[in-house]
Amino acid sequence: MKNPFEVNTPEGISAKEVHELFVDVFTDFYQVPEIGHTFLNGPRGSGKSMMFRYMMPDCQKIDRNCGLNELNYFSLYAPIKLTDINYPELDRLKDSSNTFFNEHLLTTYVASKCFKSILQYKDDFDKCLAEIKDFYCNTFLWYVDISGQDIENYKVEFDNPVSYFERVIKILDEIFLKCKTYCKKVALSPSLPLEYNGPLCNYLDFLYPILLELKKLSFFPEDKPIFLLVDDAGYLNETQTKILNTWVSYRTSKDISIKISTQLDYKTLKTVTNKTIDSPHDYSQVNIATVYTTPNNNYYKRIERIVSKRIEKYLEKKIAPTDFFPFDADQEKEIEEIKAKLKIEFSNPNKSYAGGDAARRYATSEYVKRLKGSRAGSHYNYAGFDNLVDVSSGIIRHFLEPATRMFSNHISRNEIQIPDIDHIPVMVQDSIIKEYSSSFLENEFQKVIEEHGHKNENERLSKADKLYNLIIGLGQMFHRIFVSDRAERIVFSVALNDMPDNELKEIIDLAEHYGYLHKSSIGNKQGTGRCRLYILSRTLSPYFKLDPAGFKGYKFMNSSVLKISLTDPLKFEREANKTLSNGDEDQQLSLLTELE
Repeated sequence: MKNPFEVNTPEGISAKEVHELFVDVFTDFYQVPEIGHTFLNGPRGSGKSMMFRYMMPDCQKIDRNCGLNELNYFSLYAPIKLTDINYPELDRLKDSSNTFFNEHLLTTYVASKCFKSILQYKDDFDKCLAEIKDFYCNTFLWYVDISGQDIENYKVEFDNPVSYFERVIKILDEIFLKCKTYCKKVALSPSLPLEYNGPLCNYLDFLYPILLELKKLSFFPEDKPIFLLVDDAGYLNETQTKILNTWVSYRTSKDISIKISTQLDYKTLKTVTNKTIDSPHDYSQVNIATVYTTPNNNYYKRIERIVSKRIEKYLEKKIAPTDFFPFDADQEKEIEEIKAKLKIEFSNPNKSYAGGDAARRYATSEYVKRLKGSRAGSHYNYAGFDNLVDVSSGIIRHFLEPATRMFSNHISRNEIQIPDIDHIPVMVQDSIIKEYSSSFLENEFQKVIEEHGHKNENERLSKADKLYNLIIGLGQMFHRIFVSDRAERIVFSVALNDMPDNELKEIIDLAEHYGYLHKSSIGNKQGTGRCRLYILSRTLSPYFKLDPAGFKGYKFMNSSVLKISLTDPLKFEREANKTLSNGDEDQQLSLLTELE
């Protein structure tokens, strides 16, 4: 038996396991499995790759209980993260040459991955020798020939269909490597102009028509689209990103729909002609973090079903998630007692809701303040399924990874056997989730430092330094509000009255990319439009000693105030709280956000 919460890469999960464990999320992200180009955006661990895995034909066959040719679409998977197609030396070439070579590399790489995907279904096309041979000889080789590659050595015959597809992959890899070798020569001979005599392939004249002919084969679903799943597209260089956008701009989605996943790090929405692709005309867009940080979302139910399925599969038990991850009963009892007192204290005969509203808003705040004044060692416990879901902040990995550690820790600490586990003790839950929260900011931040820790000549602080200061400034401000006596105490969001300048926007974008902030929008105070809303990840709740649940307000401020946090978090906190001490509390914090 294995740890039921273990996080596996989607590529390493069998179709049977995906079918047993996957919880359908497409009611929230309905655009993804529909015809049309789609961008699927979300931080690491938000479930993008698992969605793509579920959309692969082997999973869809099980889900729909049908053959390949009966599916609603046929997905081909092209992961970008593991590629070797970024060659800085190509930047030395003229713009047009640089574009041609980058498109050739991207096209042949994606084409190779497409045919490798198809090879997984050899049992479904083992009786299609004649038509696959015809496709190879009269379609594929013809397009290879017009790309500039000599095809004489490719004119061969095989007695099985798999060999034809294996030869297709070998040819694609060969013409990919020809260009790659040229790139290396350019790097080694920077002063010499080198002539390129190899083939050049592109999407519109090579990949697209080949895929159109491919989908006519009898084991493909008739008159259904191919979905080209381009995973982790943020790893493409800027030129390749523009090329992929150009593919999207062709609007070929009726036959070939391109589904592009990013970790909110997509470099541009411009094409190779510097025109911008437009939504919804060219594509639709889904931001997982935005959907899962809004009210009335289905995220809680998703996690509940995921946990139930995993417990049943790996522990062979039916245990409610709330029982498997119990809350601290003593703590809950004290909070309920505080709620009862608050209901009486704030009761108002003219406002029947006032007492209950105050109890909901202030109970945990009053409890934490009571702990601060009590004996050393007292602290707020973040145990309980509901708390753990809230702390995961809409990112599935932020629930599963700490749950995995809790499970392993419980086994080792108590020397218990896996089949005997029926719950995770409160102490284990609390300890691990606090450790995970700290690691999210401290250890995970090393990735930011590695990528953005260098300083420009005229800068005192690096981008990583500024991002860290921004997070610390917001977290400390929200904690100060939480333990105050203000009307709104559970605050996770900042709404900007004006547009951030380039420096602040760049740091905020970094925070969103690494999952420390979620970005949305909200109606402004004047009711004349919308302003930007930035939500601190609730995964940092234990780190800053915040309540991850409950009534949530938000704080308006000018971008110039938020910018102070980049260089001086303490000064930022003082400046941000001046408005509250000057009597602007109701205006700043009393409204509920439309999205939180």
